[in-house]
Amino acid sequence: MSSLRRIRPLSALALAACAVGTLLVTAPTASASDYRDACYSSVGTRTSANGWAIPARNFKYGSSGVCVREIQSDLASTIGVSEADWPGFIDGLFGPKTDDYVREFQRQAHLDVDGVVGPKTWEALISRTTD
Repeated sequence: MSSLRRIRPLSALALAACAVGTLLVTAPTASASDYRDACYSSVGTRTSANGWAIPARNFKYGSSGVCVREIQSDLASTIGVSEADWPGFIDGLFGPKTDDYVREFQRQAHLDVDGVVGPKTWEALISRTTD
């Protein structure tokens, strides 16, 4: 009987640890505004056609830095990122995964699908992630 008592608490603890581990892997590491402010500080701002402040640079495959983290964070909160792609997705590197998600976002937002985060894509991303 005593061996059953030991197994149950350990099983419950193992399940709880798995659940917490899953939450840690899937939870965003920062809010979009955390990266946005740092992005604005690093590249400056310009005004989009609808009056939104957007980063002063365009970003595409091969770009890197805090503004790419902003793009990745915005994509994760607007269209979502698959569980398989999530680990390490917000890494500041505009590689193939980010390019795929940018293009998917552009399709969903009815923008030109070119993989470039320029004024229209910035405007659409920021308008969907600003409270």
